[in-house]
Amino acid sequence: MADMIKREKNDGLHAIIEGIDGSGKSTVLNACRAWAEDRGVTFFNVIEFSEREGRLPNVEEVGKATGLITAEPTFCWVGKAIREEIIAKHENSDTRNVTRETSDGSHVTSHESRYTGWETAQAFALDRLVQFRRLVIPFLQNHPERIIFQDRGLGSSLAYQPLQDTSLTTGQLVELPGNAQTLAFSPSLLILIRAEATATMARLAQRTEKQDKDIFEEPSFQQRLAQRYLSDDVLGHFRQAGTKIAEVDGNQGIDQVASAVKSLLSQNLPDFGRIKA
Repeated sequence: MADMIKREKNDGLHAIIEGIDGSGKSTVLNACRAWAEDRGVTFFNVIEFSEREGRLPNVEEVGKATGLITAEPTFCWVGKAIREEIIAKHENSDTRNVTRETSDGSHVTSHESRYTGWETAQAFALDRLVQFRRLVIPFLQNHPERIIFQDRGLGSSLAYQPLQDTSLTTGQLVELPGNAQTLAFSPSLLILIRAEATATMARLAQRTEKQDKDIFEEPSFQQRLAQRYLSDDVLGHFRQAGTKIAEVDGNQGIDQVASAVKSLLSQNLPDFGRIKA
C-alpha cells in the first residue's frame, strides 16, 4: 500500500452504505442526501451521468457541486460489464446450480455465474480503483466542505466474494489495488443496514421498477450474507483504517429508517455543515 494515495486531515467526507440485497439502501441514500442538502450541499448524481453518458465524469465536470452520489459497481466501463455480464444470472448452459458444504456441515445450493469469485473480485476492485482515482479522490482532496454518499463499496466485496468462493480470504482481497486504495483513502463512515433476509427477499420479489436478477439473490446466500456483514472479517479492515461504523435497523418503515439515518449522520459527522469552502 506504499504507493496508494492516503487520506489527509483536510480531505472531504465519504460515506458508504452497505447491506444485503433489498435491505433499503435507496431509502438510506435518499435520507443521506436530504440531511446534507439541509446543510447547504448541492449534489451531482454520478449514477445518472454514467447511465446517460456511458462514462464516469472527471472532477471538472461536476462543476460547483459540493456533494456526489455514487455507486459500486459503476454504471459504465468495468462496472457495466460487472452488472450485465459478470454477476448477471444467465439462463443458459454457461451457468449451473452448485451445492457446497458450509463450515457448519450444512449444504447450500447456489446459482453460479460464468465467473469465479476471484475473477469477480478482481473486476470489482478494478472498477473501484478507476472511480477512486478518476473522481472520488480528486473531488475530496483538500476540500473538507465536500461529501460523497455511495451505494455499496469494498464492504460488499469482503462480504460477498468469500461466500461466492469459500477458498477466498479477505486478506487476499484487500491486496487487490482497488481495495487497497479504498482502505488507504479510507471512508469516513460506513453505514451498515441490518435487515432480516426473509424480509428483504420478499421485498425483492415485489419490486417492479428495479430487477437486478443477479446471482446473489438467493435466500440461503442472503441469510449467510447478513451474518457475514457483522463479522470482524468484513468490518475489521475498516476499523483498522479509521472508518467509523454505524448501524441502522432496516426492518423499520421508510420514515423511521430515514429519521434514524439523519440522527446517525448528525452523531457521527457533527462538524459537517459548519465548514465553508
